[in-house]
This record gives sequence, structure tokens and C-alpha cells, in this order.
Amino acid sequence: MDSCRVRYSMKTSDENDELTSSNGGIGTIHVVSFDLEGTLLDMRFSEKVWNEGLPRLYAEKYKLDFSEARNIVLREYARVGDERVEWYDLEYWFKRFGLSNPEGLLKAYRGFIQFFHETIDVLEKLSRKFKLIVITNSSRLFVNVLTDKIAHYFSRIFSATSDFGLLKKNPESYQRICQALNVKPWEMVHIGDRLQDDFESPRNIGVKAYLLNRTENKNLAPIKFTVKNLNEFANLLFTKI
Repeated sequence: MDSCRVRYSMKTSDENDELTSSNGGIGTIHVVSFDLEGTLLDMRFSEKVWNEGLPRLYAEKYKLDFSEARNIVLREYARVGDERVEWYDLEYWFKRFGLSNPEGLLKAYRGFIQFFHETIDVLEKLSRKFKLIVITNSSRLFVNVLTDKIAHYFSRIFSATSDFGLLKKNPESYQRICQALNVKPWEMVHIGDRLQDDFESPRNIGVKAYLLNRTENKNLAPIKFTVKNLNEFANLLFTKI
């Protein structure tokens, strides 16, 4: 549900600004970490599930027209807000709305899962040299569906909300992942499309991070470590070895 309300601030980080930081150069990188939605695949699946599928089920259950049901559901989303882990938990919302079979809803919209054109090629290349992982706020139920066709590229797939009860904007989530992988923060590099979740938070604990700016948002121009696509990110990793 991140797609409904993506917010950027203009805070930047001066620490660990280089892949060749004092903690170790690119040669010390063992783990390459990816955000999921907005990074490896687009947001259409999530937008359909949260803004169409779930309101439609609510409308059917309570005998409402779709527009009225959607307004009710969106108000409830806003009441909880994206600062809470429940926001990302489809099972929580099904219980809250008195609905059943969240798996069925996800299955109905699987056809809207769309990876970015370079995703598979980049994962194929990087998986030959690095350990790859995913870090996302999406709940485990969601993640299992989204990663079904690419899971074999990753040694671990983490849901910060399901696995740790944390949001990615909390640097502790990255600390917990480093501990789980038994790596130092500077031995990992992360890429994602959200400033706080994917750039500021990992850099706060020493993880090297790049911000993915596919839309070339001018508000992000002052941030030094941005890339426009995953090919650019992969090239940086290989050329600095």
C-alpha cells in the first residue's frame, strides 16, 4: 500500500557517501539488497489490490455500491496511517472489515504483477557475484505472491513488518537484517525508491545505499547517490570492483 502515499523529504546524508568508504571498498560488499515494489516491479498490483479489489469485496459483503465502499475503505486506511505496521498487513485489513480469503484476492490480481524491463537481467548478473536479498515493508502474504517468479535469485527475502514488527524507516530493521545475515553494515549495499526507507535509514547504520529515481524527480536532484534504473546501479557495482 506504499504506492498510495509516497512522501519524500530533502534530508541528505554525508556519512558512508562512497562505495569506497573508509570502512571498506566495493570489494568488501557481500550482500546486495533490493527494495521490492517501485524498485524491482511497478505498483500496479498493489494499487489494484488495495484500491479496487479490497473495496469491491467490502461492497459485496455489505451491499454497497463500489464508490461508497471505496470511500469507507480509504477512510479506514487513513485512520490507521502508514506509520503503523498494520497498514501493510492485508490479513489485518480483512479481519478489520470482516472479510475472508485474502489469498484469493491476491490470486485474482496476479496478472498485474509487472517487473521493470531490466529487473531479471540485473538479478541474473548480480546473483553470479553477490548474495542478493529483498527488504520490503510489504507483509509476508503479499511478498510471497510478488516474488514467486524471482525468489530463486535471493538467499533471503525479508518483510520488515512481518519478520520484525518494524518499518524500514526504522534503522533497527537494517540492523536486524545484518545480524541475521552475519555481515557488517558496510558489507551490504541497498537500493530502493524511497528516501527515508531506502536511503537515509540504511545509511544511518553504515549500510551503503543508493536511491532509485526512475521518474527523474527534480526534488531528488540534490542527493548525490541516485541512479535512474537498475542497470546503472549494477554498472556501478561492477566498475568499482
